[in-house]
Amino acid sequence: MMKILYTILVSIILVSCAEKPEDVQNIDTLPEIFPDYESVTVPANIAPLNFSVNKSSNVYVELTGDDGTKISTIGSYADFDIEQWHNLTIKNKGNKITVSVTAKIDEIWKKYKDFYIYISSDSLNDYGLTYRLIPPGYQTFAHIGIYQRNIHNFDEEAVVDGTSIQGQCMNCHVPNHANPDEFQLHVRGQYPATLVRHGGKDKLLQTATDSTIANCMYAYWHPSGKYIAYSLNLIHQTFFEDTAKYIEVYDNASDALILDVEKDQLILYDKLMTENFESYPVFSADGNYLYFCSSKPYVLEGRLDKMRYSLLRVPFDSSTGKIGSDIDTIINAENNNISITHPRPSYDGKFIMFSQASYSVFPIHHTEADLYLMNLSDSTIRSINEVNSQFAESFHNFSSNSRWFVFNSRRINKINNLLFLSHIDENGNCTKPFLLPQKNPKEFYDNFFFSYNVPDFTSRKVELDMRQFANDIYHKQRIQVTTRRN
Repeated sequence: MMKILYTILVSIILVSCAEKPEDVQNIDTLPEIFPDYESVTVPANIAPLNFSVNKSSNVYVELTGDDGTKISTIGSYADFDIEQWHNLTIKNKGNKITVSVTAKIDEIWKKYKDFYIYISSDSLNDYGLTYRLIPPGYQTFAHIGIYQRNIHNFDEEAVVDGTSIQGQCMNCHVPNHANPDEFQLHVRGQYPATLVRHGGKDKLLQTATDSTIANCMYAYWHPSGKYIAYSLNLIHQTFFEDTAKYIEVYDNASDALILDVEKDQLILYDKLMTENFESYPVFSADGNYLYFCSSKPYVLEGRLDKMRYSLLRVPFDSSTGKIGSDIDTIINAENNNISITHPRPSYDGKFIMFSQASYSVFPIHHTEADLYLMNLSDSTIRSINEVNSQFAESFHNFSSNSRWFVFNSRRINKINNLLFLSHIDENGNCTKPFLLPQKNPKEFYDNFFFSYNVPDFTSRKVELDMRQFANDIYHKQRIQVTTRRN
């Protein structure tokens, strides 16, 4: 109790001691703030959009909802009370908030033009995001981990990290339609395993077999939870000197297949295991189709710049696990001199979002990589110009209600992949993206040297006993998957 009273007292003292605006100059320009939250659209229950004002020593910010509700903050940066922020945004759902900024710059208080933050009528009720954090170096797995973030506040915690499973690489974590009760995660290294959570149980699978070229990798759940689509990838990295594209990640071979989760059995299909390179398989929202990317094996000829992946589709029968006899080419990459990767269907069945680059199977290092949207009702495709930047956009996923999506972008410092969110309506119109909020965003991102990787939404927190999981990885026997051909 004394600790709580002390914290409240300290907060009151800090607020009362903050210098309030006097002799204010009116400036007919918008404030230069970080992050850029001017005219963004956000869900009502997102974490506060705290920000700093460029070159300021002190800021006073007042927020006014269309309903008349006001909150304010004063200090070295705009730091809004979470409860007050949530109350304000909930009351103004479907409307806007006016942001009034007064900042002290060069000992002069300046009042800038107001701007707006729009509160969407569409909720974002998912708990948060899961993602891999990866350091810039390529020497060690010690700092790689899968983390989760509560997007309604600033809480972040590790699901599993390199301190608990030393010398191992964690990647390709995937929930089923944001459901953490159906979840899969790969561990690579000396003790490889695939964790599959299904039916209230966790099991560790050994997915390498005599009939396949590698362990299962890129994954996507069937909406029924009975199947997981995988690609098998022999990944290689090439580093370059004296070029902006310092690294190219590519496959020396890749196939696609499906895991029967209940039987621990890989289903092999001749049509998905050809001399071409098949990758990134995903199920349609209704589960009746399997989409995947495919390229001719140009890398075997040393032609990395010819890696162009088309988007293909084949019918899938969930009652038998069989695919159809005909494979449709949805986007022919070679004819258009483009490469399609990371397809992600919206869960409402309306769209497929994908990354498009001039070539590559792993475009996160390609500055020209952008997000594109296909409308499944009429097969029209467009660049999401309201979201894309001059730097690489990649690794995107939809929220459980399909009205929000998260993606990676290098636009802040050209080096780190950071997370942005955007609203998408039923017609495919997207809003200006906003950087994942942090308590003190300027301080956080200036000192953040990791990249976010493979982000996805979860409806609830992922519960995993890290110590027990590490013990299982080191000591627990794997279930060896079997295979069958369909």
